[in-house]
Amino acid sequence: MSQHLVAVAETTKLARLLGLTDPTELDFLIDLPPEAIRQYRERVTDRLYDRDAKRLKGVAAAVKLVPTAISAKVAERAFGPVLCAAVASTVDANRAIDIAKALPAEFLAACAVQLDPRRTAAIIAAVPPKMVTDVARELLSQRDHITMGRFVHVVPEPSLRAAAPVMSDSDLLRIAFLLEDKTAIDNVLHIVADRVPGVIRAAAAQDMWAEGIDLLDSIAPHNRAWIGDTTAGLGDDTLDALITAVARLDAWATLLPITSAMSNDSLTTFAQRPAVHDETVLAAIMDTALDHGHWTNLLPLAAHLPEPQLAFIAARVGDQTDDRLAELIREADTAGLWEALIPLALAMTGDNRRRALDIIDAMDDAENFLAALTDDTSDDIWKLLREVRTEIPTRLLTLLAGRARELGRDDDAGELQPVGATAE
Repeated sequence: MSQHLVAVAETTKLARLLGLTDPTELDFLIDLPPEAIRQYRERVTDRLYDRDAKRLKGVAAAVKLVPTAISAKVAERAFGPVLCAAVASTVDANRAIDIAKALPAEFLAACAVQLDPRRTAAIIAAVPPKMVTDVARELLSQRDHITMGRFVHVVPEPSLRAAAPVMSDSDLLRIAFLLEDKTAIDNVLHIVADRVPGVIRAAAAQDMWAEGIDLLDSIAPHNRAWIGDTTAGLGDDTLDALITAVARLDAWATLLPITSAMSNDSLTTFAQRPAVHDETVLAAIMDTALDHGHWTNLLPLAAHLPEPQLAFIAARVGDQTDDRLAELIREADTAGLWEALIPLALAMTGDNRRRALDIIDAMDDAENFLAALTDDTSDDIWKLLREVRTEIPTRLLTLLAGRARELGRDDDAGELQPVGATAE
């Protein structure tokens, strides 16, 4: 899913370079690796710049000899934005900024459309915040999010902060989708953190969930928790719209890492939404979890689902082979997710539950499993353990009885203690 969205963004930028007004004309490229499209775009850009390299250096040398005011007039009246953009990378950064200060924002915006950020990063980094803001305002008046997205990663934070207020929430979302360097998204989030709720609402209101999901896919792990909690707090309608869009776009590989980072309250809110309870949706979630490496991201969500939905997931897990089931249990153990795994294992039925309990019993160290049973463990879990005691291997049952006794649950310990065994 994420690769598809990146490819869409890349073909959008390539269409601009090739002078195509409708990016969908390049839809035949969507199935190619995004990096291949990007490399092609960069090679085309290099060809356009390099073919006249000697001539451009000559123009740049002449610019150095002319007073700034005259250079600005010549740039605007004679060169035009295309030639100015081509020459920019060969002119000293300070000289280029001095000339730019004498040019109107409309002309600078037209030049920005033609600039290659790889060649002009030093110049862009030196542009004063007010000039960045003026150019941004002009580009946005033309709905040119492509140019904005191409330069975010080389614009210093003070300039980004200055320009952010002229961008609407939907502008921010579209620019984030078209970022040249997706690693810049976390810095942008830091700058506009207070506007994230509005950005998510814009995705819902304007059906820009493809862009919104791409944003979720691009953020670093340390931002997932607060983004997830913010989203969960925006109300049922927004949350339902997100879930519906993720199901439609088959983007659970993007959303599960977000839900796994949510607080318990946010997870409860998310897990109670009817849109998640549909078996078709649950099946897609399970496919992503089991087949695409998101099992440990699923577990926190599973633990907060209502009983019928938890049973559905437990049945899918129980259908795995012995080796695969053991692998899933070991992964949960390594991730420290016993608190989520225990109710899921107990929600299995018959032989599947026995298999899971046998695997747990056979583990060299049951310490993590036992440590997940705490004073906060619900009475329902202990009740289930008592109900399935005849399915629990003797060694594991003895350990459970001991753990119950440690927690002051003597009645549970008495019922769990294997017949004929002596309590320690």
